[in-house]
Amino acid sequence: MCKSWSSLDYMATTAVMQLAVIFGVVIGLAARFWWILQTAETRQQYSAVVWENCLYLGLAAALCLGIFGAFLWYHTELDPWTGSRRLFLFNGRMLMRQAEREAQELLELTRLSQLDTAHPVYVRVADVISKLLAANSGLDAIRDHQWTVVVVNSPSVNAIVEPNGLVLVYVGLTSMANDDQLAILVGHEFAHCLLRHANQISSIRIVVATLSLVPVIPIIWALLPFGWNLLAHQCWLVVLTFCVVLPCIRSCEIEADRIGMELAAKACVDVRQGYKFWDAMAAIDSRSKLLWFLSMHPTNESRSQHLFSLIPVATEIRRQAGC
Repeated sequence: MCKSWSSLDYMATTAVMQLAVIFGVVIGLAARFWWILQTAETRQQYSAVVWENCLYLGLAAALCLGIFGAFLWYHTELDPWTGSRRLFLFNGRMLMRQAEREAQELLELTRLSQLDTAHPVYVRVADVISKLLAANSGLDAIRDHQWTVVVVNSPSVNAIVEPNGLVLVYVGLTSMANDDQLAILVGHEFAHCLLRHANQISSIRIVVATLSLVPVIPIIWALLPFGWNLLAHQCWLVVLTFCVVLPCIRSCEIEADRIGMELAAKACVDVRQGYKFWDAMAAIDSRSKLLWFLSMHPTNESRSQHLFSLIPVATEIRRQAGC
């Protein structure tokens, strides 16, 4: 399916979370072995000190959380697309450099299967994207880049838009989608760039690692016996993944569907075609409905319903654009 954001960003933040886990395990085991080496009398003394100062320790923890919360608030920005505040911890230039590296890797990986610019499929895709870009040229994120279209001769139903200006479309997607549907789907990928979802999701994963993994994992490995701590560790990671990280990612996908629809509507696309694509995908891929909680994307059925609900607003945008 259409790619959501840079895999480099995903791998980078995953690496950070893994480092947080390793740090937590090391600290927890070190604390456990240190405690075992203490005499019973020493343990009682430490316990007494902790209980006597529990109020001050709690205040210190609250102060740290307050400082961290202020730090996070300082790095939030009001998003004009959604009207809500978003967390962006990463420097835009750093993420742009990552996008450039990934774009080069993608171009090298697909070099032998790229269609010539004279190929009818390439001409069709370039025409659709040109109209989409021209209709939204007033947006800084689109106007400030030189966009390059690459069509890959692959059956993959996929499209990728990198913030540095690379638009990669696979022939499998062009076979499944008509021109209007293709514009809506590529608009979805442009929306990820406009909303800076890569930065947002990476930031959320960092916060999860800081507020959850760093304090909880050491406690698990310090207090529970071996075997139980390993089980509790894995359960906690599963809870975080399925209850925090994946829901946030799916929420970004829903936002990108809405904004992508609006971008396509400005290009005078038939917005009634969007939900039909996902109906067709649902007919040939039933696994997403059964395993939706494992996916970074909403189910095909829910995406179809969402795009259908957006038709009235998108139709009004088309009217305002003079279509």
